[in-house]
Amino acid sequence: MPLETVPSPTVGVLMLPGQVPLDLVGPLQVLHSAQRMHEDLRIRYFGPCETLDWLGPLALSGIEPLPRTPQAWDLLLVPGQYRQGIDPSRQPLAVEWLREHAPVAGTVMGICSGSLLLAEAGLLEGRRATTHHTLLSRLEALAPGARVQGDCIFIEDGPILTSAGISTGIDTMLHWLTRRLGHRLTLAVAREMVLYLRRSGHEPQLSGWLEGRNHVDERIHRLQDALCDRLGVAWSMADMARVAVMSERHLRRRFVAVAGMSPHDYLMRLRLQLARQLMEETPWSLARIAGEVGFGDDRQLRRAWRRFESGSPHAWRACRSSESGSA
Repeated sequence: MPLETVPSPTVGVLMLPGQVPLDLVGPLQVLHSAQRMHEDLRIRYFGPCETLDWLGPLALSGIEPLPRTPQAWDLLLVPGQYRQGIDPSRQPLAVEWLREHAPVAGTVMGICSGSLLLAEAGLLEGRRATTHHTLLSRLEALAPGARVQGDCIFIEDGPILTSAGISTGIDTMLHWLTRRLGHRLTLAVAREMVLYLRRSGHEPQLSGWLEGRNHVDERIHRLQDALCDRLGVAWSMADMARVAVMSERHLRRRFVAVAGMSPHDYLMRLRLQLARQLMEETPWSLARIAGEVGFGDDRQLRRAWRRFESGSPHAWRACRSSESGSA
């Protein structure tokens, strides 16, 4: 099946001395996997130096100069730096560049200590943010007006995404990819990278789509892809069996064995995931959301909610709205 068609996204990567290798490579692997499936995704690398000493004897070259005029990147990626590797003669230039250029980007993502750079540029004031657990006090000092949290692996607040560091940059980039290019492409990337059990911090949009995908059965993956793509369809077990090319009895047994739940429960969880997303992102009524995600009516949505969630959809929506309003 073809992936969703969306406008060509552009990503800018700020390359600075002392860069933490995995802060760059982890998120970039997600992007490069996506690039192979969505060829129009464009990535540019720029910084104050044309080359960087990077990892032992390895160096990075071909880095463009810092753009002089602000550009509307879909994503501006700021990897973290080792403190001892920071060049004090170039760091103020990077901070000033961010202060001027970051506000026009669709999303600014700070990985690990990259959050400190965003703080120095004044981009975190009044926002929730996080960083590596050893740097939380520094972040609080640099951004006294920010709400620094240490109990999550990444935080999205408006156009700013900050991550706790190192491998969590992968989780953060998968989250952004879902937002920008859709869950089908993100699922395909996760499958290629064998990253079905990714974490989601306090942002739930990604984890539900990847739940039950920690396996290598191509027929079950094909069915799961189809369910994700057509949640509004009234799926029967016979329909599912045809997509998976196996008998209904074998599908039931195989699906539970590899996904840890029945096909019906998997479908209900996907519908609830999309319902949560729509409750958070739209003003739609519960009845409209229920119809959109395939429950038919709000009574069926509430019934599924009681089975898989605590509280009620109304209480969950009110809580999320309160959290967003106080952020």
